[in-house]
Amino acid sequence: MAGVRVANINKHFGAMKALDDVSLDFADGEFFGLLGPSGSGKTTLLRVIAGFLFADSGSVVIGDQPVERVPVEKREIGMVFQNYALFPNMSIADNVGFGLRVRKQSRAEIARNVAQALELVQLGHLGERRPHQLSGGQRQRVALARAIVTQPRVLLLDEPLSALDKALRVDMQIELKRIQREVGITTIFVTHDQEEALTLSDRIGILKDGRLVQTGTPHDMYHAPVNEFAAGFLGEANIFKGAVGASAMTLADGSTIRWADHQQDARPPGAIAVRPESVIVSAKRPDEHPHMNCLKASIRQKIFAGPTVTYLLEWQDQPIKILAKEGEMKDIPDAGDVWINWPAEKSIAIPAG
Repeated sequence: MAGVRVANINKHFGAMKALDDVSLDFADGEFFGLLGPSGSGKTTLLRVIAGFLFADSGSVVIGDQPVERVPVEKREIGMVFQNYALFPNMSIADNVGFGLRVRKQSRAEIARNVAQALELVQLGHLGERRPHQLSGGQRQRVALARAIVTQPRVLLLDEPLSALDKALRVDMQIELKRIQREVGITTIFVTHDQEEALTLSDRIGILKDGRLVQTGTPHDMYHAPVNEFAAGFLGEANIFKGAVGASAMTLADGSTIRWADHQQDARPPGAIAVRPESVIVSAKRPDEHPHMNCLKASIRQKIFAGPTVTYLLEWQDQPIKILAKEGEMKDIPDAGDVWINWPAEKSIAIPAG
């Protein structure tokens, strides 16, 4: 196994700059999620690490070996694609063993290694079947077994679960995390799914327009975004702006929003974010409290989704989203004016600039 380091990576496609001076370290054995909107550069970065693309400038190091001009077949990486890329005319066992045959392992070694890989992904009983006889989740497990059977130093996953339905994706997230932990391989995966990134990753990197916006643990990224883009992209956020004082922000209607002192750096924040699940809706104005924020808003829509209810509100022509557990706000009307409130410690102070 090995860690990966990319330093000052730049990549152009014609006039478009797909990667703009990107530097990242991926620790040995960690599960790292690359997250970003379409066109942000995350897949391009993965392909540069894999060797399918060469960067215009910058370096790629796997373990202690610089590999920026090493061809893909010599980088000792395993890769799982969005569309599985299985050979339809081969059995599952033959698909998994394809890379071992290319490496000219003996039949006995291939049989042993394939059996171990299929057992790891819990498909040991399906080795003789063909890909079309398996479900989408099973085919994705086969693709994963094929990627790890050669014992690569790094595993790269490009939107590995996007072709699966929601329920199956959740199951596969659990399985993928289990397998990665058992193998202990450095894993870098690309996703546009925020929940998937939060669930699977030890650390996350957010890309936008080819530049690295922020890296950190899922907890730190969610609770301490470095700017408005990061706040709104990794999870949903209600953003407030106004005149910033020493310890509070004054909004356009004269209301104030407070935040906890430990939540900001030396500079005053440029905006305040609050997560939908942190806000409470009240039919009556709550008693004033120095550590609580309170605004009057209007309900525009109430969306029931089984265990949760989403309230779409409006404050000063600004949409506000609130997420509550079913039954938590039984006295709230379906329409009309209400009060929204949240503790100052739930305000996220977003750095200015």
